[in-house]
Amino acid sequence: MKRHNLLKTILFSLILMFSNSCYRLYTGSYSQPNFSPNEQPNNLGEKVEIWEDAQRTSGKSGEFEWWYFDAKLEDGSLFVCYFWKVHHLVDQYFIGMNYNAKNGDEIFLLKYFSESQVSFSTESCNVIMGDNYFRGDLNDYEIFLSPDDFDGFSIRLNLSSRLKPYRPQDGIIKAGDDYFAWLAAVPDGEVSGNIKINESVTSIKGDGYHDHNWGNTPLQKLFDGWVWFRGKAGPYTIIASELFTSDKRGGFDIPILYVANKEGVIINQFGNDGAFTKYSNRINNLYNIKNEPFFSNFDLMTESGEKVSISGQNVIDNTNLFSRMKLLKPLAWVLKQSAKQILIDPHYTRFDSELEIQLDSLTKKGYGVLEIMDLK
Repeated sequence: MKRHNLLKTILFSLILMFSNSCYRLYTGSYSQPNFSPNEQPNNLGEKVEIWEDAQRTSGKSGEFEWWYFDAKLEDGSLFVCYFWKVHHLVDQYFIGMNYNAKNGDEIFLLKYFSESQVSFSTESCNVIMGDNYFRGDLNDYEIFLSPDDFDGFSIRLNLSSRLKPYRPQDGIIKAGDDYFAWLAAVPDGEVSGNIKINESVTSIKGDGYHDHNWGNTPLQKLFDGWVWFRGKAGPYTIIASELFTSDKRGGFDIPILYVANKEGVIINQFGNDGAFTKYSNRINNLYNIKNEPFFSNFDLMTESGEKVSISGQNVIDNTNLFSRMKLLKPLAWVLKQSAKQILIDPHYTRFDSELEIQLDSLTKKGYGVLEIMDLK
């Protein structure tokens, strides 16, 4: 018994030592350049070019990139998909998708691909993984998921933009040489196409959104996490977000608010000056009880009185990010044990959400998708 306890103590000590190394590896060194609100790139101009939605990374270690799409369909169902490439430790390429049907049925699937099965254009959005693709030119897009890769589920759709692309300044949030970038290539668009589940084919119509993200350092080395929302209320399209830079990067919170209609951009708020955020309705029963608090209600206000109120309702996706990573079982087990010791518990949560927007004396209600990214 004593020998058994000794072995347990040694194993625990090794895990703890490894945990501290993992923590440093995961979050980066103590000495890192701070984010500076006044030193963010602003050179590209207002017009977004087609190449900006093409491949923006070269495959260097630490780089990542994804193309995201979501749609609220006329029957009340919701579809989300994302094409990812990651270059950290090993190169990974995968597609994730969620389909939440009007009757409450849910489908979540994730498919990985080898490097020989993927290709990316540097001239326009043209992402191919196996027989699946995501391609377009800022105005019109085609997305296809093959039933052979997604257990009999298939979707073929078209997305036609109603609004010009949007990015705050150059869309790049930078600290030293490390950066994260974001382009809302289609803030709002018309969706049409069909969904096939096994042998049943259904035509679809609705409203859609597409953005593109990329960077050159693991996200957790820049941010503790973020809250992000996109939605519609009457004629208005809304993108609202707040990014939380890590303490090692200065601990800044960066709010973003975009409101537009077919006439043009009404609000383009980037940064703390003149913007205020509020959180309420703490989320219970989704995260480890020792995790930091997160909230499903998110309000963003401007000093001139405009206000966006978002209320997360039904959970579409809630995933521990370590569990989603495709790792060898021994490494996955060690990482899980280490995470318990150092309280790293990264989660990604997405809600089908309600929206209210107040512009002057006008109030409109609508809907959208709320995303909570907890990287720590």
